[in-house]
Amino acid sequence: MRDKLIEYIKLVRLPGWGAYSIPAVFGALTTNSWNIEEIVILFFIGMLAAIFGFVLNDYADVKVDKMTPELSARPLVKGTIKPIYALYLSISAAILHYMVVFIFMLLGVFQTSIIAIVILTLAALLSTVYNLYGKKIVGSDVFVASATALYCLFGAYIVTDEPTGLTWIVVIVTFIQVLYLNAVIGGVKDADHDYKVGGRTFALYMGVRVDKKLTIPISFKIFALTLRTLSAFLLFLPFFIFKDFKYELWQPIVMILMFIGIYSATLKMLNLKIFDRQILRKLISMQAFLRYSVVPVMLIREIGYPIGLFLIIFPFLWFAIFNKILYGKAVQPDTL
Repeated sequence: MRDKLIEYIKLVRLPGWGAYSIPAVFGALTTNSWNIEEIVILFFIGMLAAIFGFVLNDYADVKVDKMTPELSARPLVKGTIKPIYALYLSISAAILHYMVVFIFMLLGVFQTSIIAIVILTLAALLSTVYNLYGKKIVGSDVFVASATALYCLFGAYIVTDEPTGLTWIVVIVTFIQVLYLNAVIGGVKDADHDYKVGGRTFALYMGVRVDKKLTIPISFKIFALTLRTLSAFLLFLPFFIFKDFKYELWQPIVMILMFIGIYSATLKMLNLKIFDRQILRKLISMQAFLRYSVVPVMLIREIGYPIGLFLIIFPFLWFAIFNKILYGKAVQPDTL
């Protein structure tokens, strides 16, 4: 029983919940209408959305994952959980995250918002299309990026009818970040096996290949760095265009240092000559951790130091604890 429970914990990506459940929370925090109760519930909704997406993706990609030795420990790959049970779990999580929204609307915690429900539904549909058909459609990364950005926008509309300019910046930045994670990072880390099953990822379309060495074309590098630069530009924008935006001088300085680290890890990844999944995992982790922290640092004076520091520390502490318990490594993920 214990072993089966551990397999399900791995399947739902428990170590990543601290970060992957946050988009709707960030959306709410960019408004002036949120409270702690709403933030906690939105985190729970985001957790259910993450379970829905990750489990459905594993269900859809199980045949592809079986071709990669490094992914042999995944529950569906090694057969410790039957694919049909994974599908049931994914559908259950999707239904439950709707139920939670409606329950707290009825209780008056959230406002009754048709717009928020429409946004949530669009996000779920786009996530489903990506997870089921992502490997077959060139540029399908746009679907999952749009879905995550919509979850962020949902978080704003569930607490207010008037999202702020800051809301739209964070929503767009979320879209860019997830597009980068899937099209660039996902494309590179899966380049060794996607082509074997006729995958039509953007990375393969752009010429990323793994033969005797890892080949990443200049055009793909330009695309990746363009996304990084656009994200950086947007995250610094509130300091200059919003007169009522609260900040202290240390914030943009720290953000600059963080982006130096992000660009460094990005360039190292894009210039790798040998496909080594262990090295990729380290570079991906560095990029993800630094990039995630930029938004709380940017917002910390707007949302208050206690919540800002919590959002910076909690996801990494959560990840380190559960990743250490499950995989024996506090930092490096074992599920990429």
